[in-house]
Amino acid sequence: MSAVASAGGRRDVRFVVFPDGRVLVESTSTELAADGRVLTWVDGYRQRGGAEGAGVGTKGGHKRRQAVRRRERGEARARAQQTWFTRQSGLTQVAVSLGALGLLVGGHFLLWGAVIPAVGALVGRVPVVSTLVGWLFAGGVFAAGGVLAVNQHTAAPATVKRLDVVLGVWLAVAVCSLPVSEYADDVSLPLDYWAGVYSGGSGMLVSPVVAGVVALGWWLFVNKLAGREARPKTHHIGWMCIGYSVLLLVWGSTLLRM
Repeated sequence: MSAVASAGGRRDVRFVVFPDGRVLVESTSTELAADGRVLTWVDGYRQRGGAEGAGVGTKGGHKRRQAVRRRERGEARARAQQTWFTRQSGLTQVAVSLGALGLLVGGHFLLWGAVIPAVGALVGRVPVVSTLVGWLFAGGVFAAGGVLAVNQHTAAPATVKRLDVVLGVWLAVAVCSLPVSEYADDVSLPLDYWAGVYSGGSGMLVSPVVAGVVALGWWLFVNKLAGREARPKTHHIGWMCIGYSVLLLVWGSTLLRM
């Protein structure tokens, strides 16, 4: 305990060191007002129940309380932004990744061994419909992603969540339907149906290259030639995905069948 006296009053400062290293600093100031009243301010900092808290009374304690609350809100926002996967331990993430990989491999053989040939047998006799149905497996996922991106900031949160679930399931089916194995190449399909399946699958395989070309074109024509320091907005990317999806359908309906 230390005390400092001044012409206007007295200030007492108390220091308490706890066994765990925490320090409590409490300052009490007393001043005699002109009307004879005794004014007292208490400013301190301490931990309550193991959590940080601010002392009572003065501006210093109020600022510390605000700082603690801002930090707690920031930590809460950071936790809310994390996905379920990122909140898991490293071992759990590895186990989930290996399990997902096994499901994708099993789903690939299931689709090409049973689902895709069976659907082809149902729609193979109708040229336009068969191409469209075949395109849906992988090519349609770009349209689903585009719809989600276009409505990301305008639709209701419940609608966005449903679209997100649909896109996730569709993406898993699209990855499983990629014609990347000899097993898939040996499956016999009707020509129009095959064109739709392979146009969507091939378009998904080259989509990283297409995305790089689009990004390069945006940088060249928009940023450099037009002089605009702008990035494509979410709805712009959505419409690009929808356009790419339609382009794959047209490719499967025309060029692959020639």
